[in-house]
Amino acid sequence: MNAIDIFLQQYTKEYDYFYELAKKVAGVCETLLQRNGIHAVITYRAKRPDSLKEKLIKRNEAKAYESIEQIYQDIADLAGVRIATYFPGDRGEIARLIEAEFQTDKAKYFPNPENATPFMFNYKRRFAGYDAIHYRVRIKDVRLEDSKKRFSQSQVEIQIASALMHAWAEVEHDLAYKPKMGSLSEEEYRILDELNGMVLSGEIALERLQKAFNQRISKIQHSFNNHFELAALIREKIRMDMPYNTYMGRADILFRFLQKVDMDKPKDICMYIRVAGNIKQARTIVKKMVDLILEDYPQYYNSYIEAKYEVFGIAAHLAEEPTNLMERDNAKLYQYIELWAELQTEVKQLYEAMEVRICDDSENVDIYECRLIKMLQLLGTDDEQIDEARYLYNLRNNILFAAEPPEEDLLINGNRYLRRFINTIRECLAKVQGKNENI
Repeated sequence: MNAIDIFLQQYTKEYDYFYELAKKVAGVCETLLQRNGIHAVITYRAKRPDSLKEKLIKRNEAKAYESIEQIYQDIADLAGVRIATYFPGDRGEIARLIEAEFQTDKAKYFPNPENATPFMFNYKRRFAGYDAIHYRVRIKDVRLEDSKKRFSQSQVEIQIASALMHAWAEVEHDLAYKPKMGSLSEEEYRILDELNGMVLSGEIALERLQKAFNQRISKIQHSFNNHFELAALIREKIRMDMPYNTYMGRADILFRFLQKVDMDKPKDICMYIRVAGNIKQARTIVKKMVDLILEDYPQYYNSYIEAKYEVFGIAAHLAEEPTNLMERDNAKLYQYIELWAELQTEVKQLYEAMEVRICDDSENVDIYECRLIKMLQLLGTDDEQIDEARYLYNLRNNILFAAEPPEEDLLINGNRYLRRFINTIRECLAKVQGKNENI
């Protein structure tokens, strides 16, 4: 048996593995896009052995396979996922999400002259051809349970293009690369090129449609219908003019939170979007918006936690979030959040009483850490207490933005530290207010 036959014999046994791998990666992609409020159609597949055999025979003419290892290295798309975007303008944001979520081994950008379909008759394309990004990725080992670690060993190809472009590419690939009824005529190549021009024109129209949709959403007076509309408004106001490693974030949780606190209309949040858009160090826009809202309304902390748990509860059947979130006794967690909100209010009042600027750096991500640490430094607090304050801030972020809630012993320690800090700040506030009254 030659290398191809041996490979196909082994691959047939492994087909289910690659299919499940593609399915898992597709599920992760679907969750990423859904959470970030991006519309797309996601499909997946493992290469069928019969289709793979045709490809290997053709590639063997140039590769001259000598071992199955050589074939595994050459064929990167045994497991494949397609992301067909509604709007071409979302492709860049999706690419950033993919790069953050997966281990990226390679990225290929199209159009690429080296990968162009070999049109015959010396026919020169009028249009650019296939426009997409292909990633070869692996699932990060830390994302997998012990029983699923094997899925981190193999590559998956993720193709990102507009739905229109995917449709045209499928037709072109099957006709030009895998002709079942002989080679195409010059006229057929011309028609494919003409269709490509129509697709590119269609993408321009889709970009205009997306812009018109976003602008319409920004002017509505009623509540958002879903988190996709909320995300569209944020993108329109910020226009995604953010650093490359910045993402939308959990728009689904933000939407549920805004519903709970009756702030789910564009007029309620435009100010927060504008401020968040000016903060260049934030990891996600949503996280920064949540911070800003809770800064103004500390009484909404519980509502945010409830919104987060409700969204996680909906996704629990997908096993993408911890299933024990709703089952765990969260009394100490809610107690921590209430104490933190109380501390935040006291610190803000002390700043105002001392007539100190709340934050010198308007682009600083960690408003609360900046404020709390700065206040403690002004009060001459020792390094040990400053470290405790940072511990409290990190625990607050864990509660708000991490999937798993903190362990109970961490919350117990945190509640103890918070009470001490609240008393310290209150004593200082009383002294400052007393001095101000005597002036």
